[in-house]
Amino acid sequence: MACPSLLRGVVMRATRLDPCGRPVYGVCNQVVSDGFVTVSMSAETEEGEAISVTKANGQTCINEAGCEQLSYYSLGMEFCEVDPDLVQIMNPSFEIYRDVDGNAIGWDDSVELRCDTGYALELWTNVYAAADACTGAGAQGQWGYLLLPWVVGAAPGDLEIANDAVSFNFNGRTKVGSGWRRGPYNVQAGQGGVPAPMLKPVGPKTPRRFFVTTIRPPEPECGCQPVDRPTPDPADLYITGIANESPRRTVRFRADNHGFGPVMVNWGDGTDPQEVADGAWVTHVYAADGDYTIQACDKETPVVCASRDVTIPLPADEPTLVLSADNADDPYEVTALIGLPSQADGTALVDWGDGTDPEEVTVGADGTLSVIHKYSVPSVYTVAVRRGDIDTYRTRESIVVPAQDIEDPTVTAAPDPADTTGRTAQITLAGFPTSGGVNVDWGDGTTVQTLPTGTTTATHAYASGIEGEQTITATSVSDATKTATAAFTPTPEAATPAASATADAADTLTADLVWDDFPATTTSVTVDWGDGTAAETGAATADGTGSASHAYDAATADTEQTITVTSEQDSAQTATATFTPVA
Repeated sequence: MACPSLLRGVVMRATRLDPCGRPVYGVCNQVVSDGFVTVSMSAETEEGEAISVTKANGQTCINEAGCEQLSYYSLGMEFCEVDPDLVQIMNPSFEIYRDVDGNAIGWDDSVELRCDTGYALELWTNVYAAADACTGAGAQGQWGYLLLPWVVGAAPGDLEIANDAVSFNFNGRTKVGSGWRRGPYNVQAGQGGVPAPMLKPVGPKTPRRFFVTTIRPPEPECGCQPVDRPTPDPADLYITGIANESPRRTVRFRADNHGFGPVMVNWGDGTDPQEVADGAWVTHVYAADGDYTIQACDKETPVVCASRDVTIPLPADEPTLVLSADNADDPYEVTALIGLPSQADGTALVDWGDGTDPEEVTVGADGTLSVIHKYSVPSVYTVAVRRGDIDTYRTRESIVVPAQDIEDPTVTAAPDPADTTGRTAQITLAGFPTSGGVNVDWGDGTTVQTLPTGTTTATHAYASGIEGEQTITATSVSDATKTATAAFTPTPEAATPAASATADAADTLTADLVWDDFPATTTSVTVDWGDGTAAETGAATADGTGSASHAYDAATADTEQTITVTSEQDSAQTATATFTPVA
């Protein structure tokens, strides 16, 4: 590629901007002029604070100059032909003065010099190049192109009227943070040499851009011209869930349509499309779980659409991160397994925690990606992953470098001392990898439990009906080959004491009582026959059973009696029976 030389200004174009630095579309919002004499630009910089320290002996200890920073460019523009519409675009507080037919013939100055709106200034120059100027398909020549995406404060300069040509002077300064993006005009050759807007949007910290273009500059024309709304880029979509919602069926949605106005959103669930303002957050609640495609199309140009697939209920908004160091040949090599939820845009920023520049990554179709990083210094490193679309959602994990030799992991199980029933298991883990946590299958069909990184103990209570030996399996989340098992047998549940009473074969007023399933610690019981007579003490056999008889008075005939049997060793162990004497 040849390095061209620039000469002579050719033409300029000023485009009206809104308070956000975005082009204003519609009538009378641009002026193309070749009536300028000079446009000068001076860089205004701010000197960094110097650090100077003098030792007690008078010699310099530290003398470090600060780094300069560009604040803005100040502009000086001289015109030999003055277009009133151009002046009014440069400072909207100036009022156009018109003739009887409504033609712009001048303007009124104003003491107000607004700097909340402004304009974009484009300048074209001729190019002198030894190489062929018309290289590339569709080339129309070669010109230098200079863009100042946001200029404010077009204060008038000195005006002198004498026996000479009269020129008008205006000043201004650049401002960063414009919404010019790629701009509304075709100023660069695109795919196949077709004239197109700039290929790369203007960044938020860019006060000036220059490049050589092969697209012909616009023709100068006195008076203002309309700015046609270009075909916008697809909107940028931002999607999250609602914190603490369960199940997560509510979607928070925002479409950045780059200043081109509202979008029509199809939620993909059969509901009517919804108009959503550019940059506004809205919510939508899905009635059923499943996979849905959210599509947002520019309202004025509905063929320009952006879409995002989401899974309902929404997974957590934060990325997932599992660190491992499995390369036996290089213990300083760490692999990060990154996962992004379906509502993310598929990009993430990885900070490895060692001072290197954060790494931008894009996950695959399954929402995951493995990234390898090599450290140079032994330490414990904290790796952070942020979502590329909404960087407030992040995840951190730590890992020891170089990787430590890991023995085969173990898990042991014993009754939990805090549970006297003996039906709660307490496990102890050892030798598992230091990242990613551990999955525990308790062997009773309950959901696998994931223990956080660094956890070494856990407990689990077995439900009623779960009897016999249970196999507990612990598996590393980051390395499924690291697994261990342990056996645990919950103490069988104690039987509930029971009692029953039947009429004696020889006397229907006499109850024959038997009881069973009292604890083995019960050696005697107290029997209350329910008829107001004194309670009796009965003996219990080693297996918790016993019997007794009681003759009821004829006065109790045909009245149901409640008999209560209570262990004398544990009053909480009791059983009841009913009996109706018959005369």
